[in-house]
Amino acid sequence: MEDEPGFIVKFFDKAYETLNIVELTTAPVAAISGVSESDAEALNTAFNIKTVGDLATNKYVRIAQSISCFSDCSGQILDKGFESDEFVEIAIKPVSAISGVSEGDATLLKQAFRINTIKDLAENKYVAIAQTTVSLASLVQFLRTMGVS
Repeated sequence: MEDEPGFIVKFFDKAYETLNIVELTTAPVAAISGVSESDAEALNTAFNIKTVGDLATNKYVRIAQSISCFSDCSGQILDKGFESDEFVEIAIKPVSAISGVSEGDATLLKQAFRINTIKDLAENKYVAIAQTTVSLASLVQFLRTMGVS
């Protein structure tokens, strides 16, 4: 099984295009095209995110994605008597509404990536690139264990 990064490499800076998919997960978050060193420092300061893998699996990102998904689907999962605009509107609350995300952290996210709301964090393109990279690397590692080459 080849573990070359394939198409995903187009989302990374040129200096990282020779890394295999598993190595990309441990690359610094600034390796993602469009993430500057100062953006990476903001992520490190706010959430101790240093690598692509850290960004992909960050608990606040995952909480934001869960809230956003629940908000999007709340009208489909709750009986009419329990529906509430509050569930729909939760995703548009400021990212600092997530327990553990300070106003200072929210300010850093806004400066680095224009993230204002929980939904913005959940749907951030750099998060999507990091999560796709980690998912592909996990698939490659799984296939290796299955003897697929």
